[in-house]
Amino acid sequence: MKKAIRTLVILLATLQAAQAFAGGIEFDHEIAFQDALDKAKREGKLVFIDCYTSWCGPCKRLSATTFMDSAVGEYFNNNYINIKMDMEKGEGPSVSTRYQITAYPTMLWLDQNGSVKKRTMGLIDANTLMANAHEAADPLPDIMNDLNKKYAAGERSQAFMEEYLKNFKASGRNYDAVFAEYLSQAQKQNWPKESTLMTIYQMTNSYESPGLDALEKDKAAIVAKVGAKPYDQKLLAIAKDAAETARRKTDPKILNVALDLTKKAGGAESKQAAAKMEMDYYFNTANADTYDKYVSEYIKKYAPNDAKLLNDVAWQYYINTNEEKYIKKAMQWAYKAVNLQNNSTNNTTYAYLQYKLGNKSEATKACDYAILKAKEEKVNPLSAQALKDAIKKDEAASGGSAK
Repeated sequence: MKKAIRTLVILLATLQAAQAFAGGIEFDHEIAFQDALDKAKREGKLVFIDCYTSWCGPCKRLSATTFMDSAVGEYFNNNYINIKMDMEKGEGPSVSTRYQITAYPTMLWLDQNGSVKKRTMGLIDANTLMANAHEAADPLPDIMNDLNKKYAAGERSQAFMEEYLKNFKASGRNYDAVFAEYLSQAQKQNWPKESTLMTIYQMTNSYESPGLDALEKDKAAIVAKVGAKPYDQKLLAIAKDAAETARRKTDPKILNVALDLTKKAGGAESKQAAAKMEMDYYFNTANADTYDKYVSEYIKKYAPNDAKLLNDVAWQYYINTNEEKYIKKAMQWAYKAVNLQNNSTNNTTYAYLQYKLGNKSEATKACDYAILKAKEEKVNPLSAQALKDAIKKDEAASGGSAK
């Protein structure tokens, strides 16, 4: 059975482990349409809308694949206000009428006034989505060319540099070098703080940004302009970006930067955010004891009834450890996830954990139920079917029945 487990891990790790921390697009499902436009104006971003319906199969596939790509997530989360809208509920019908949505999925890129910069329809891959996004964000070539010529000729006035930065950022390219020069010129020429503060606030979006020191140093003045909550959310967003980088690179120094920024952000969300950062950081490490410590504390304190997290964590234990005490613990979480949300994914995870403990009969029952739920949900029960087939092969090889 150990050989079969290793084979299943190789085949299915990508299918389910990717659910947890794929680093995809972070959509705001609750924000009102006008609020999204207003937020885009405040943050100097564009708006991306995924227009879908609950019955649209390609829409679900798009969300499960293309939108979960880590490179897509990094670019969209930094450059867009991302929203999902069911075209048959809430504001959906009015948005559908306004933009003449006739097929699903339809993706819209809007400027801060709600005008369409780009429209794409159908199921597309990550590369195509990124190409469309860059095209939507890129200013008209003649405008950018004109700005580049002026910059090359030595133009460095405050108004020009702010316009140049705005367009540079909208193009999706890294603007840190131009931003660093802007900050240097602002200090040298003693530019009015009123304008530079908002530029610092809008352009500082990474823990590596040259504007981070100024963002923290001028906190009081920036808070006076934008409010305490938006400022804290800005710091928290930068901290989350740092935490994700730390997790991806397995770099504890970057994790400490993220935790420090989270602490400075304060607010009700900060303690939970910090706990989640630590949990996420150790999510894929081989140190089961350390990971178990952080994840157990997080679930107990912040997410005892979060079915998705319970399932994700349970699957991670299945992937990363063979220790019976952890597998049993994971099975308890998986069982609770099934009771909270009785779907195909949660039943599949429960089945795999039962199988890893040698409970083939229970694993088969869970597979059957997962396959049944998959049919109801109109999704492919590939993982559950693969396990069921593996159990049958085990039985055939041993000449016995599942126990």
